[in-house]
Amino acid sequence: MSLVKMGNHLRSPKLPPRRRYNLKARADKQAETHRALARAASELHHTVGPSRTTISAIAERAGVQRLTVYRHFPDEEAIFSACTAYSFEVDPPPNPDTWIGIDDPEERHRIALEQLYGYYRRKRQLLTNLYRDAEMPVVAAALERRRWMLRRAGEILSAGWKVSPTELRFFGATLAHTLQFATWLSLAEEQGLSDAEAIELAVRIVNAAARNAGV
Repeated sequence: MSLVKMGNHLRSPKLPPRRRYNLKARADKQAETHRALARAASELHHTVGPSRTTISAIAERAGVQRLTVYRHFPDEEAIFSACTAYSFEVDPPPNPDTWIGIDDPEERHRIALEQLYGYYRRKRQLLTNLYRDAEMPVVAAALERRRWMLRRAGEILSAGWKVSPTELRFFGATLAHTLQFATWLSLAEEQGLSDAEAIELAVRIVNAAARNAGV
C-alpha cells in the first residue's frame, strides 16, 4: 500500500498560467483605477478645495461610477490621504533636511526660500483652499504637519547666525516669518513682487535682524 506524505497536502497549489495572468491583470486594473481616482481628487482639491470635493465630482472627473469611488475611498480620510500621496509624488514639497549641509547661513536661507516660494507659486490655489477649509479634521491634521515642517525648517535655517542669546527668540521669529505661505502671498500678490524680488527682500530682512541681534 502506498503512503501519502502529509507535506504534499500542505503545499499551496500552483495556479495555472492563465489564472495568474488574470489575477495580475485585475490587480493592475485596480491600481490604475485607484491612481485615476487619486488624480481626480487631487485636481479637485487644487481647484475647488477639500470641502467641495464630493464623491460625485470625483466619479465624474475619473469617468467611473460613484460605487467605484466608495470601494477605493470609503471615507473622507481615505480620499485626503490618496490625494496627498498623489500630489507629493507628482510635486513633493521642499525637504528642510536637504538644507543642513549648506554651511553659509545666508546662502542656506536663500536656497530654502527659492524652493519654498517656488512651491508656493505652483501650489498657490491648493494652499489657499487648505487654509480656507482648516476646520475639516483631515485638513487640520495636514496643516499641523505643515506647521511642524516649517518649525523644523526654522530650526535648520537659524543655525550658524551670530546672534546674541537674548535676541535669538526675536531673530528666530523674523526668519520663520519669511518662510510662511502668507508672507509669500503678501509679497508676491499684494505687493506685486516677483519671486526673486520677494526672496531678496526676505533675505535682507533676516540679515538686518541678524545685525541688530548680533553678539
